[in-house]
Amino acid sequence: MGRATVRERYEKLGLAEALSRAHDYPSACHELGLILRLAYADLPKNLQSVVFQETLSAFRLLPEVQTGHGLSSANVLLQAAEVALPKQKKALAVSEFKHAAVAHKRRSRAHHDGGSVVLPYDLLVHIFSFLDLRSLASVGLVCWAWNTAAIDNGLWQMLYSNLFGNYSTCTSKEQDHKLVPDGKDVVFHGCMGVDPTININWKEAVRRKCEGVSSWKFLPNRVVCGHCQSIIWSSGITCRTSHECSKIGNQKLNIRPISPCKVVEYLLGEIELAVMSSDTDDSDSDGPSPSTQHLPRLWAYPKLSSTS
Repeated sequence: MGRATVRERYEKLGLAEALSRAHDYPSACHELGLILRLAYADLPKNLQSVVFQETLSAFRLLPEVQTGHGLSSANVLLQAAEVALPKQKKALAVSEFKHAAVAHKRRSRAHHDGGSVVLPYDLLVHIFSFLDLRSLASVGLVCWAWNTAAIDNGLWQMLYSNLFGNYSTCTSKEQDHKLVPDGKDVVFHGCMGVDPTININWKEAVRRKCEGVSSWKFLPNRVVCGHCQSIIWSSGITCRTSHECSKIGNQKLNIRPISPCKVVEYLLGEIELAVMSSDTDDSDSDGPSPSTQHLPRLWAYPKLSSTS
C-alpha cells in the first residue's frame, strides 16, 4: 500500500464533518486556521480550493453554533484567512464572516428567553453519559445541580476505561491523593472488577492521569489510536462510547493525544501517524492551542450559584 497523498491525509482529518457538529466547531475552526497559516501556501492548488471552501462553510455554519466559543473561534479562523488567502479570496471570506456574525448575534438574542428547567438527578446523569472528557469536566461549572450529576463516580469510571483502558493488576497506595479511603491497599483488576467496598474517586483518577502525563494535560481535541492509526476527535470518546479499534486484539489500549501543530505536520507529510501514536510523551511539545490553555482550571473546585 503506497503512501497517502496530501488530499487523502486532509480528508482523513474530517474537518468538514467536525465543523457541522456544534461541540467540535471551535476546535475545527482553530485547526483549520492553523492549516491556513502553516500549510496553505504549500498545498496543491486543488486542495487550496477545498480549504478555502471549507473556510467559507465554517463561517456559514456559525449562526447554527450557539456556544460561547463559536464566534470567537470563527474570528480566529478569519484572522488566519486574512493572513493566508490572496486578496480576492480574503475579501470573500471577510464578507461571509460579517454576514454570519450578524446572523449569529440575531439568533443568540432570539434564544435568550430567560426560562430554565430543573431536571432530576438521574436524567442529568443519563444525559451527561453522552459527554466527552472536556465537556464532562466543564458542564459541572453551570450550577450546583449539574455539578452534582457531573461528578457521578460511574460516569468517570466509564470515561477512564474508554480513554486509558482498565487499570492493570497492581497494588495502589494513593490515600494521600484521596483516590481511596485511608488505610486501604487496593488491587485493581480492571474497572468492572474493582472491589465494590472501596469507594474510588474516579474523577480524581482521571485528573491525575491527565495532569501526570504532559500530552494529556490540556485535554486535547485530537487523539490517535496506536493500533489502527486512526485520527479521532476526542469528542467521539465519551462515557458511553469507546473507540472501536479493528486491530487491538488482546493488546492494551493505546490512545495518544496529538497537538494541532502535529496535525499540520501530518497533513504536509512531515510526520507519520505511527510516530504520533508512539509511547513518547512529546505530542504537546508545540504547546496548547488557544482553545485549550484554560482547561486545567476545570479541575478546580467550582464556585457555583445555587440556582439552576
